[in-house]
Amino acid sequence: MPNRIPLDPKLPKAFNATPNDARSKAQLDQWWDRPYGLTLSDGRIEVQCLNGDAWDRSTYLGVAENYDVACALAESKQAEWLKFRERPCVVLDDDQVLVVRQAQRPDEEPQQLAAFPTAAAATAFLDTHYPTP
Repeated sequence: MPNRIPLDPKLPKAFNATPNDARSKAQLDQWWDRPYGLTLSDGRIEVQCLNGDAWDRSTYLGVAENYDVACALAESKQAEWLKFRERPCVVLDDDQVLVVRQAQRPDEEPQQLAAFPTAAAATAFLDTHYPTP
């Protein structure tokens, strides 16, 4: 059974009109990577999550016919997003190519995993250590 999500939670004022990097630590701790559902006028449930896919609002994950389906949708879509967000990427930096894992929250810094003289070397590192499924 999927994790249960909050349904129609009381969200902070201007929750979906606030840049993620302007949010308090308390707000990030409460809402970051935690999907929730909003009941629509027709009874369906819109699933959203503050997860960084949008810079200033929650990410739309989809609409479900009922609460159980909304919970499953939230779990599935959030897992897909986390897999993508956690994947290292290549960043050009002056005279080197860095392999970094982007910050996982707005109050965190990116993590440098390796540095290389060429993009080809960085790509080879990614292919070896982080193969695409």
